Amino acid sequence: MNICILTPRFPYPQFGGDALRINEIARHLKHQGHNLILVSLSDDANPPVAQAKELYDKVYFVKRNKVMSLLIGAFHFLLGKPIQCGYYASGAYRKLLQKVVETERPDLYVSHLLRMVPYLSELHLEDKSVIEMTDALSKTYLLSSKAEGVGLLKYVYMLEQRLIARYELQVTRRFPKVVLVSQSDIDYLKGKEPNAASLALHSNGVGILEALPEHYDADKICFMGNMRSMQNQDAALYFANEVFPLIRKECPSAKFHIVGSLPPPSIQALASEDIIVTGFVDDLEAYIEDSCLMVAPVRVAAGIQNKVLVAMGCGIPVVLTTLISHAIPELKDGDNCLIRDDSRSIADACLRIMRDPALRRDMGRKGYDMVLHHYSWTEKLNGYEHV
Repeated sequence: MNICILTPRFPYPQFGGDALRINEIARHLKHQGHNLILVSLSDDANPPVAQAKELYDKVYFVKRNKVMSLLIGAFHFLLGKPIQCGYYASGAYRKLLQKVVETERPDLYVSHLLRMVPYLSELHLEDKSVIEMTDALSKTYLLSSKAEGVGLLKYVYMLEQRLIARYELQVTRRFPKVVLVSQSDIDYLKGKEPNAASLALHSNGVGILEALPEHYDADKICFMGNMRSMQNQDAALYFANEVFPLIRKECPSAKFHIVGSLPPPSIQALASEDIIVTGFVDDLEAYIEDSCLMVAPVRVAAGIQNKVLVAMGCGIPVVLTTLISHAIPELKDGDNCLIRDDSRSIADACLRIMRDPALRRDMGRKGYDMVLHHYSWTEKLNGYEHV
């Protein structure tokens, strides 16, 4: 088949989990023998097209006008439509997609995230489309009021929640296949639309190291994620301000590494001798593989947090919150991870791993084995293109 993939951001460089996922979906489809056509918006006038063409057979893009994005986003809000659909609306992109439809004649369309769905609706392509929703955004946005130190973005999410909740249900009714990465998000949406037959589960997979590292840094605590997202900003700020000081009292040599692209000023301001803010790193696994542990104190989220799987694929023990543990049913507190929710408990869990090499080794191995047996991309994406 000719499969056209619509993305709101150019998927290279691969800054975050959203780009990672759509590229892995594309890679899976390519392995199935399909021809891939990427039609993307871009924030850059010269995105790395040559890199994208290593995966996609044909690549088309349009540079997004950021000023117009803000104006149209605000206009959508006044009309009671999702702000993000307006923010990613582009007349030039609409014309480009129309041209691709006419010249390439795709057999199937994949919309990466809800914000690209209006383009498919305008061209009446519902019956030939898969909507890669990934997460139930309305569920995430409900929790946005708890986020700390993330500025205007928090309030945009709070305004957007009602609009996106209504739109999510419209999409589940109009399109034949809507993909999410966790059963808990499917259950959440089915609670609002019990007869939603379009919802499909294709969870995240992850790459793993061929062999676990023999040595690690007992003082190195890592957090990773695309720092553009409110969820990751809140988690990093929370750990740095409320948990890490408790750890430092008992382990003064501890270092906290915040690994991820596009850290905003609030995250950059944390940088010190003891808190390392890396920004984008070329080889994520190489940077984190010697960590003593990974923390995921995420308090605002839906779906699977890929950071948990990536860490386990490197044999690194993870301390995470109950909120995000539900999306990975194979997690077992005290066995292949530690699940904690308050600052003191998270700090104690980190210290426990840092002080006990045998526990660190055993928990890291069990997490690695869990990922190895349950989270290959091939298994999780099997049948993705079947509408």
